[in-house]
Amino acid sequence: MSATGGSPYGPFVADLLVVTGQGPLRIDLRRGRFADLDLSGMLVQTAAGPFAGTLGLSGAGVSGQAVLGAEGDVQTARVSARARDARIPADPPVMVGRALVAADIALYPDAPRIVADIQAAGVARGDLRLRRARARIDYRGGRGRAALVAEGDAGMAFRLAANAALFPGVTRLAAAGEIGGIALRLAAPAVIRTAGDDYLLDDARLIAGSGAGTGELRLGGRLNGGGGMAVNARFDRFDLAVLGAVSGGLGIGGRATGQLSFADAGDAMPRADLRLSVAGFTRASAAAVSAGVDLDAAATLRPEGAELKALARRGGVNIGRLQARLQPPGASSFWTDRLRAAPLSGGLRYNGPADLLPTLAGLNDHQLAGPIGIAADFGGRLAEPQLSGLVRAKGLTYLNTVYGTRLTDVAMAGQFTNDRLEINQLTARTGDGNVSGRGRIGLASAAGYPVDLTIDLDRARLARSDALGATATGQLRLTGPFSEGVLVAGELRLPEARYQVARQGAAEIAVLEGVRRRGDPLPEPGAAAAERRRAAAAGLFRFDLRLRAPDQLFVAGMGLESEWGADLRIGGTSTAPAVTGTVNLVRGTYSFAGRRFDLDRASTLSFQGGTNPLIDIRANAEIDGLTVALVVTGRAQNPQIALTSTPSLPQDELLARVLFGESITNLSALQAVQLAAALNNLRGTGGGLNPLGKLRSAAGIDRLRILGEDQSIGRGAALAAGAYVSNDIYVEIITDARGFTATQIEVALSRALSILSQTSSFSGTSVELRYRRNY
Repeated sequence: MSATGGSPYGPFVADLLVVTGQGPLRIDLRRGRFADLDLSGMLVQTAAGPFAGTLGLSGAGVSGQAVLGAEGDVQTARVSARARDARIPADPPVMVGRALVAADIALYPDAPRIVADIQAAGVARGDLRLRRARARIDYRGGRGRAALVAEGDAGMAFRLAANAALFPGVTRLAAAGEIGGIALRLAAPAVIRTAGDDYLLDDARLIAGSGAGTGELRLGGRLNGGGGMAVNARFDRFDLAVLGAVSGGLGIGGRATGQLSFADAGDAMPRADLRLSVAGFTRASAAAVSAGVDLDAAATLRPEGAELKALARRGGVNIGRLQARLQPPGASSFWTDRLRAAPLSGGLRYNGPADLLPTLAGLNDHQLAGPIGIAADFGGRLAEPQLSGLVRAKGLTYLNTVYGTRLTDVAMAGQFTNDRLEINQLTARTGDGNVSGRGRIGLASAAGYPVDLTIDLDRARLARSDALGATATGQLRLTGPFSEGVLVAGELRLPEARYQVARQGAAEIAVLEGVRRRGDPLPEPGAAAAERRRAAAAGLFRFDLRLRAPDQLFVAGMGLESEWGADLRIGGTSTAPAVTGTVNLVRGTYSFAGRRFDLDRASTLSFQGGTNPLIDIRANAEIDGLTVALVVTGRAQNPQIALTSTPSLPQDELLARVLFGESITNLSALQAVQLAAALNNLRGTGGGLNPLGKLRSAAGIDRLRILGEDQSIGRGAALAAGAYVSNDIYVEIITDARGFTATQIEVALSRALSILSQTSSFSGTSVELRYRRNY
């Protein structure tokens, strides 16, 4: 017998032999595959009826077996399995770093026996990541106990511990933990009762926070076997930050007081009432926390329709209000579709600071400041609204905290017309340039929120940070529905752009993948992908852009001072951009080991569809009668570096000439160690041979580094070794092969302020005060 098919966990295949002749029934599973797991084994029916035998399980990082047996006429199974770097093809897939499963199951008709112990680490699914978890259950004869401990992240870090006492018809649950630094606990064990197919939750009290910041949520309800449900919740200064753990990291804050009741019979329009006040509502990003606002909301849902009223206040002053009605509901089988089809009426009035708008919209990387006024009346239907009204703003300031884009003197005039917002005027200044725009934004969900905007840039500063600065001139056109991805098309000229190459600490610290401290959680599978999904959650954009920079594209850092020109085309999407074109050198130099190399004007970066270009950079220098060429090839994320010379010399001899101006046969022991380290770095051996690292470890010092030549103080290429004599005092000795020695002492007065004293054999003694701070 063979069978094939599909499931939410992928295709399944079964090839088995069923023997029903003389003797007991036998099932020979020759080959089975489900959820990327291979199953095989032989089962034989016992005289009492249950099957006995062993089923093996392997594949996709999972291995184990299930041993079937009988206790009288009761089927039993002993399961043991382990997983390592496993992937279960669900939607989204489940990634398992490590897991152990041991279970003993007996299928008694009244109540099964389940004794199990499950341990897991490094589990990820979507935005949920479990660093470590363990669950145990001992359930026999309708009674037992269960326990769970878990630690992970679901938008916010959490730790949870729970214990349950299981009785016929009643379960008592005690739980405590922490979410996003907020302590949580049940004031008393929650009681869950069963009545037929229904589950009832007696009023449970969830305490959040501690001390003066304590709030609570009272929750009760009923879940019917037929699909209906009823929920009653009361909030008393409950911290909304807790919701971040179950909502993908909303970053909201504030304290809620009020109540919510919801009842759904399963076959009719549900009934609901909401009365809620939120004090100090905020939204937070990595860069800032929005200013708090107080919100009051009242909402009802009835078979005859729905109504919502909301009020926003800041400093005791009303700055906005909203009223919306949906009645009578339309005709549909689902109540949510009936509401979307219901006639809409109401209006919005807002006259206050603009920083509230990105706060309510959840645009955490965008900041607005300044006054704005909005007046709009609603009509039509929720899926296809009809609006009328105005938007006016003047003197706004906009900041993008990711790219440092800052717009000042922003002025906007728009009007709501039917199902769209017409932007008649949009102007702003950025740096020494200007931005202007016009167009429309659709507000109908049925049409996918279509956009048609034209934006003109005149030497507009698009980015401003320590690492990146750029101005642009040109025109952009944004068209298409948000639901399918807005197309950004146009041509931009970059009169000037600057990029600072930064690679802090790369010369001293090797990054080793998979290394962790004992006791720390395992690396989380899919963590990088989850972070990319969060970054792209604001919306998908499609690109059809051309970027042109004939010159003045400046790249500096790590010894490089250069000017480039570029002609690039950008396609693809915001999550998978496709870049084609070339970046060509105009002029530049590169400093290596105290030597200056002139970059060859034939140097290029070639983009061939991705964001990892091909490199072809060449630089030349005259050193002691040699013409030395430094050649960088390969991909930007994995460059290959080589030194060549005319006349040709071996790599070690050539490096000795470049670093020390001496033949390798004339090097001192110290210079030989420096040369070995330089060869190791040049060849990219990473975690292989590392003479400096071994020497530092053997000597018991904290820091060992090579310094380039400094003629201003009479120092040649030198070795510096240092150690911390206390938490705040660092002593370093510097010496070269020509007799130069120096001793430097650094005393840290605070994290930013320190005193440096240096005594050298050639330049005497100096004292300086240093203040450092990252902005």
